[in-house]
Amino acid sequence: WIHPDEHHERTLSAADPWAPRSAYISFPSAKDPDFTRRCPGKATIEVAAFVPWKPFAHWQDTRWRKRGGEYDAAKARLSAHLLTLLETHVPAIRGRVALHELSTPLSTRHFAGHPHGEIYGLAHDPARFRRAWLGPRTPVRGLFLTGADVATAGVAGALMGGVMCASAILRRNVQKAVGRTVPNRSAA
Repeated sequence: WIHPDEHHERTLSAADPWAPRSAYISFPSAKDPDFTRRCPGKATIEVAAFVPWKPFAHWQDTRWRKRGGEYDAAKARLSAHLLTLLETHVPAIRGRVALHELSTPLSTRHFAGHPHGEIYGLAHDPARFRRAWLGPRTPVRGLFLTGADVATAGVAGALMGGVMCASAILRRNVQKAVGRTVPNRSAA
C-alpha cells in the first residue's frame, strides 16, 4: 500500500477521482513459482486504487466496451495517473510496461454484479457488521452462503466465509477443530 500520509480518510474524501493518491501495488507473477520459466523476462503488476462510484454513474446505462469516447478518455486519464504513481514508487519499471488494462467500478458492476462497482462486495461500513442476516445461514433449508460477503473482504475474508459455512453445515466449530490439528511450532 502506498499513501501520501497517515490521514487515510482525508486523503480518500479529498481525492480527485481521476487521480487517486493511495494505491495497492502487487506482483501476482512473483507468487507463481513457474512464472519465470513460462514467461522469461516478464512480470505482472497489479495497481488497485479506491475510486468513488459517482464519477462513473454517468455511464451506468451503457454497455461494456461500448461506453463511448468520453469514457475511454476518462479511463486513459486514470490509467496514465496510476502508471505514473506506479513508476514513482517502483522506478525500475519505468518505460518497461508492455501492456496495461484498466477496470473501473463499471467493470466490476458488469462482471460481479455489485451495484456500485464495489470491488469486495458489500460496503465495508459499520452498518455492514450490524446486519443480523450477514452469515452463512439462509431461511431456505439446505442453502448456505460462503465467500467474502459472509465474513469480511479479501482472500482471508473469503477463507473465513468458507470456515463459517462449513461450521454451519456440519453444526460444529470447524475453525476450532482445525486449530487442534495444526502442530504447535513453538513447542518444537
